[in-house]
Amino acid sequence: MTGLRDLDPVLAAEVDKPELRPFLGLHIDLPDPVYAVTGNATIAYAGEKWTAIGGLGQIDTIGEGTDGSAVGVKATLYEVPSDFRDDVADQAVRGCLYELYVGALDPAYREVLGFKLLWKGRLNSYDITDSGTTLTVSAGGESRQIDQRRPAIKRFTDWWQQRRYPGDLAFQYVGKMVEVPILWAKASQSAVL
Repeated sequence: MTGLRDLDPVLAAEVDKPELRPFLGLHIDLPDPVYAVTGNATIAYAGEKWTAIGGLGQIDTIGEGTDGSAVGVKATLYEVPSDFRDDVADQAVRGCLYELYVGALDPAYREVLGFKLLWKGRLNSYDITDSGTTLTVSAGGESRQIDQRRPAIKRFTDWWQQRRYPGDLAFQYVGKMVEVPILWAKASQSAVL
C-alpha cells in the first residue's frame, strides 16, 4: 500500500495503542524557515527545533476537491507581536515549499516516536491582520494538483517558441503562411508569390 496507510512501523504501533499523543507539524521554507507543531511542547526532530503553537495557532484540515484530491491547507498564528510586522511581510514568498506532517509523541510529550509527511505543496497566500499591539498571520498552501485544472496558455508565436527552444526557426514563418495560396492539383497551375 502507499499513501497515508503506508505508515512508519513505529507510528503505526502508536496509532494502534489505546492512548495516542498526536501532533500536526508545519514546515514553510521561508528565508527564516517556519517549523511549528500543534500542542504545548516544543520538540526536536530531524535536526530542527519545532516550536509549539499551543493556543496561539491553528492548522486547518487539508481541503479536498470534488474528486477527493488534496488541494490546500491553511495555518494561522495568533498574537504575534506587532514589532515583527515588517519582518513577516518581507519573508512571505509565494511558491516556497509548504509541508504538513503528522506524528506521535512519547508520554512526556518531548520525544517524537513517529513522523509522516501528510501533504506537500507551496505557499500560495498569506494574510497579515494588524490589531494594534498584535498581528494575526495566516498562510495558505496550495497543492501542485491545482495546476492540472488551470488551462495551459500557449502562444504559437516565434517569441513563445524561442523561449522554449532557443534557435528554433519553425514559427518564424507562421505569420507569412497566412498569405500563401494553396494550389490544388489542376491541369495548369500559376502561383503568384
